[in-house]
Amino acid sequence: MREAADRKVVWQASQWDRKAHPQLPEGASLAGRVIVCRNPSRPEELLYLFTTLDLCPEEIVGIYKLRWNVETDLRSLKRTVGLHQLNSKSVDMVEKELLLAVAAYNLVRTVMCMAARRANLTPRQLGFSFVQAVVEAALPGLDRAATEEEYQRRVDRMLRYAAQGKLPRRTRPRSYPREVWGRGARFPNRKRNAENEERAK
Repeated sequence: MREAADRKVVWQASQWDRKAHPQLPEGASLAGRVIVCRNPSRPEELLYLFTTLDLCPEEIVGIYKLRWNVETDLRSLKRTVGLHQLNSKSVDMVEKELLLAVAAYNLVRTVMCMAARRANLTPRQLGFSFVQAVVEAALPGLDRAATEEEYQRRVDRMLRYAAQGKLPRRTRPRSYPREVWGRGARFPNRKRNAENEERAK
């Protein structure tokens, strides 16, 4: 990584911050550092990072890169597991729905870790949706296992199948840039003239 600019700064709440967050105490401030450096993946881009950690810029950038794992996990929770929309109405049922979804997510992640360890891979090299399908297919057989030996055989087979879900390695960058989707065109409201009003009667 090229030389990075590292400056100490103190953020102070502005009048607009106080208007949006009236609970802020008088004299609210936060001391930290602003680090400006080249993006290691895209040298033509600059990264502006604010942190309160007392680490070197290289370590801060390394931590920032881990955010992609967080985004991937949130996408798996919302889309693959189904937490993008909760159907429960009561507080108790919402809590149960959340707990079951997170437990299912953790189960799949555990299987990914075990399968990756056996195949000398990292868990992130396996596709979440693929392993989830393997787990869903294997669970009924695990429940029907008559002996401990049969149960272990079925677990071994599940891990073997899960390890086959290795993600392809991207050799080239995306052919399209990451952009924000527009809101779409809005058509004008139809104006009712005298002829249309007569037809409506």
